[in-house]
Amino acid sequence: MRKSRVSLGLVLAVGLCLLLAAPALAQTKQAEGVIPADVYGPIEEGYGLLMDGKYDAAAEQFKIATEKDNTNPFALNNLAAIQSQKGNYKEAMALLQQATMKADKYKQKVAQTCFVAGLCNAVKPTKELGPTSTIAPIIQENIAKLKPKIAAMPPEPSSPPKMEEKPAKEKGK
Repeated sequence: MRKSRVSLGLVLAVGLCLLLAAPALAQTKQAEGVIPADVYGPIEEGYGLLMDGKYDAAAEQFKIATEKDNTNPFALNNLAAIQSQKGNYKEAMALLQQATMKADKYKQKVAQTCFVAGLCNAVKPTKELGPTSTIAPIIQENIAKLKPKIAAMPPEPSSPPKMEEKPAKEKGK
C-alpha cells in the first residue's frame, strides 16, 4: 500500500511539472524568430546611436546583439550598413550574406529606416509582428546596392612571387 502511494505521488508530481512546463514550451516554440528583449535592447540603442552619427558606439551595440543571437538579421544588417559607410564593402557583404540565413523567420515590422552614407539601409525593428519578414527584402536590396560597389573596387595588390637567389658566378671559371 505504501509503495502505491509513493508511486502515485511521484506520478502526480511529474504530471504537475509537465502541466506547468507546457505553456513555457509552447511559448518557446511560438517565439522562434522573435527578437528577445536582451537582443532587442542593444539593437534599439544601436539604432539611436547610428542616427546620431556615432557609428563605432552603434557597432558595439549591434555586436552585443549578435553575441546573443548570431543570426539576428536586424543587427547584422545594421553592422553591414556601418561597414559600408566605412568603405569596407566586402565585410558589409559578408554580414549581409550571414543576415540572409534566417531573415525570413523574423517577422518584426520595421519601425524606421535610415540611409547610412546614402548606400545601405539601417533598420529599427518594432516588437509588433507582421505576416511576413520585412527585414529580408531590405537585406536583399542592400546586397544589390553593394554588388556594384564591390565590382568597382580596384583589385587588391598582389606581391610578385619571390625570386630565387642564384649563387653568384665565381670569377675565373
